[in-house]
Formats: sequence, structure tokens, C-alpha cells
Amino acid sequence: MKKIVSFLGFSFFLIPSTWAAPANVDFIVTMSEAVNVTGCPTNCPRIAVTVDGQTRYATYSAGTGTSSLTFSYAPTIGDLDLDGVALTSPIDLNGGTITDLNGNPETDLTFTVPNTSGIKIDYPSLSMDFVADADGRYTVNGTAYNDLSSFLGATGGTFTRSSVGTYFDSTGTLQTAASGQPRFDHDPVTHTPKGILIEESRSNKLLNSSDFNASGWSRTDITVNSSTGHIYNLQKITEGSAGTALLRQNVFGAFTAGSTTYGSFFVSRGNTDWIVVKINETGAGEIANFWFNIATGIAGSITKTGGSNETAKIIPISSGVYRIIVSFLPNPTSTNRGILISSATSNGSLSRVPGAEYYVSYAQLEQGSFPTSYIPTTSAAVTRAAETMTVPISSWFNNTNGSISFTGDVISSGTEATPGGIAIHSIGNNGYLFYKQAGTLNLYSFVGTGQVNIGAVSSNTLFIAGMAYNTTTAKGALNGVLSAGFTPSSVWLPTYLKTNQAGSWNGHIMKYKFYPTQSSDTQLQLLTQ
Repeated sequence: MKKIVSFLGFSFFLIPSTWAAPANVDFIVTMSEAVNVTGCPTNCPRIAVTVDGQTRYATYSAGTGTSSLTFSYAPTIGDLDLDGVALTSPIDLNGGTITDLNGNPETDLTFTVPNTSGIKIDYPSLSMDFVADADGRYTVNGTAYNDLSSFLGATGGTFTRSSVGTYFDSTGTLQTAASGQPRFDHDPVTHTPKGILIEESRSNKLLNSSDFNASGWSRTDITVNSSTGHIYNLQKITEGSAGTALLRQNVFGAFTAGSTTYGSFFVSRGNTDWIVVKINETGAGEIANFWFNIATGIAGSITKTGGSNETAKIIPISSGVYRIIVSFLPNPTSTNRGILISSATSNGSLSRVPGAEYYVSYAQLEQGSFPTSYIPTTSAAVTRAAETMTVPISSWFNNTNGSISFTGDVISSGTEATPGGIAIHSIGNNGYLFYKQAGTLNLYSFVGTGQVNIGAVSSNTLFIAGMAYNTTTAKGALNGVLSAGFTPSSVWLPTYLKTNQAGSWNGHIMKYKFYPTQSSDTQLQLLTQ
């Protein structure tokens, strides 16, 4: 009796830098003697491979006339098995034959199933990787594209933002993206890629946001040096000796009632540690004062004589450079608001430091639920338009079975005035929408029973979310934890994938993947870990 004497499964992890058409996964069977294989190409012997409950086959591909036979499994688009595929003994002849060299059939084709936990399959039909290098970072049905513009051109997709926008590049330098140019953002301190930045529309109401010698700004006992060569082109502020120094800009016109206002600057230390930012309103005077230690990066105390919702925040940008952010809820009857900055002798003190020096630029005054990226202005206020990326539904999509995962973060864990999200959707309101509101990530079904809370998310903290569905069940997951399920009411017929359905995502998207099969709960958990 001739037997299989060994079975070698090559460890193959199909998650490199690309999800383009993968190479076959080869398994090698060693027989006790040389054999011949017949029946190919229509009736090749094969080995059953279980991929997340789906039966696939590793088909004989090489080795006849020797004792070493190769069986090859070609992943099918949508295959997903992140805890390892499973093989089934014995070899299935499938109408073919395996004989010794004298033509005698091999009678025992069973084998000891090897450990295949290392053979993990991840083959989405649509994949967008916004942090990878130019090595097939976007794929559709196995075809790879190295840049977003060629990918969108091939899929009929679009990216729009009808204004400039700012972001940090891979060196931590603040850059300006032209109208319609995506922003591939990075952490300014660690230079870690964060993915594509998607934000809602906002307006910077301050004029000449990076030129404090220009119109709009008033300078009391202050000299501004705009040619410092300082990192981020910060301008040097030198206060006089009178102890009355103040840099100020008043903003005229109505502010939206009940909408939080955020003021911000980029700052760096010169020869003084503490600065104070003041907010005043017509008829109310200075309604809030905010102190910051720009030597240690600590937000200090807050005092107020009116207004509400005051907060102070300081964020490191690079070594010794910070973005300071203040917030307040303005009086809707005021027609004039001012933002002011000067030195302070200590935390909580309104006394200036004669001869104080510090560096400031990139001033911003905006209204919304949270502060957003810097919007440069000159002689007029500027509105940064909302960003939208759309990919039409095509052969990569399956409306009756599917799985989705995306990796990203949110700018704020608070509540947006108009929550938006990342959706597979249509004009006729068929589809699913991931959206964030009040600190939780939700999965909303436009054709089901409403929404399910997937879990809590924190500002600027990376997460992985996902979902799996068929025509009768749907379930989400966040960071490996499954949500409750719900039942769609009908088969949905979306027309596009969109990044800011109903509002805007307001955060980064690092990766997005779609599989035209419903994954098991186990795989959904693994997919979001």
C-alpha cells in the first residue's frame, strides 16, 4: 500500500502591501514513491480548503512523475480567513487519477491535516490604503493602482474640495493643498501617516492670519518681525517696556447663536514662558482669559466675567511649537468680538512682561462643534469647503452579501451639529452609514430597523470598524468587539460609496476594504482588531 508520507503547508499570509491579484497558495504533498497524475486540466485531483466556512480547492498543479506533488489554491475575490484556513483529508481525485509509475492506482490518499493557522487570507474586491507607499495601494477586483487619481479615474470616482486646505507632510511641515487636492496628513510630532483628511466646511473669520503687520490686526506697544526664519514661519512678537502690550483683532458681523467659537494660534517660546489669550465682546468687555505655558506645553487657568463653555487646550506640533486653542459660547446679540494675545508674568496674572519675546502665527477664529485644521487668510475671511470622495458601485459590490472594514480616527469625540459619515448609499436612501455622534460610532441602516451603537471612540485615536451583512442579518464591530445585530428590511440597491454622506466624516481614513461575501462573526472580530 502506497501512502502519503508527509504534507507540507507553506505559511502564506496574504496581507502584504497590496490586495492585488495574489499568487497561489501552494501545498506540497510528498508520496512514498514517484507517481503519475492524470485528468487535468478538467479533472485534476484536488484538496478541499475551508475559508471561513466556504469550500475552496487547492488543485493539483505540478509534480507528476515524481514523489512531490504541488496543489495550488487560488484565492477568490472576497475570501477572508484571518485565523487560518483548514484542509480536509483525503485528496479528492475529482475524476482524475494518481498512480504509481506502473499504472497501479494509489489506494490511500488520506493525510494528517497539517497546521495551517499561518495561512491567512485577506482578498477584498475593493481596497483603499491611504497610508501605504506607491505599491498597489488601491485595488479593484485584483487590479492595482498606485495613486488615488488613477484609481478614481478607473472606477469613475471623484474627490472634491473647492478650496485650499492645510495638512502636515511626512516631515511634519505644514503644507497647503490646492483646491481639489486630497490631504494625506501626518502626525506633526511623530511624522506617522494618518491617512486622508476629511473635514466639513469651516470659515476662518480672522484676516491676514499669518501676517500680524497687515490690516485687521492692531498692535499696542508691540513690534512684529515677520522675517525670523523660524520653523513654521512664526512671526516674532516683541513687547515694549510699558507693560501694556497687546496684539488684537476685532471681528465684526453676526455670529451664529448658540454655536461654539474656537480661537487658535501656533506659538513658540522666546524669552517668556506664559502668554494669555483674551476674548472680548461688544458691551461685555473681556469675557474670558486663557493662560498657556509655552515652555512646558501646559494649559493654565481660565477666568471669565461672562459667556460660557470656556475651554483651553494646548497641542504639541513640533519641538517647542504648540497650537493653543480656546473655546467659548458667544453672546448672540454681540456684533463685535475680539481675540487678543499678550505675555503674562505667571499663570492667572494679567501683568505683562516688559520686553517679552515670543513667536506666533496661523491665527484662526471659527465656529463649529470642534476646532479644525488651519485655514489661511489674507485680506478677507476664507471658507474651507467640505471634502467629498465618491466611488460608484460596480462589479466590486454585492448588495446581498458583504463585509466592510475601515481604519481611521475622528477629530473630536463630541457631538457634530450635523453628523455625517462613511456610507455605501444611494440617492434613494438605500444603504448603510457609519457615523459618529456624541462620542459613539454608530451603524445606521437606511433599509432596516434604524441604528446600532458600535462603540465609543476617542478624539485622534485610531480605531478599526467593520460590518457584515446579508439580506436578513447585519452586524457591526469596533476594535474586535461585536455590536448587536439588526435585520435589514429589504435588499438594498446603493449607487456609491461616499465619505461624507449627510454631513462630513471629520477625521482621517487610513484604510477601507469591501468583501462581496458576508464574513462570520469570528472573522469580523479579527478584521477589526
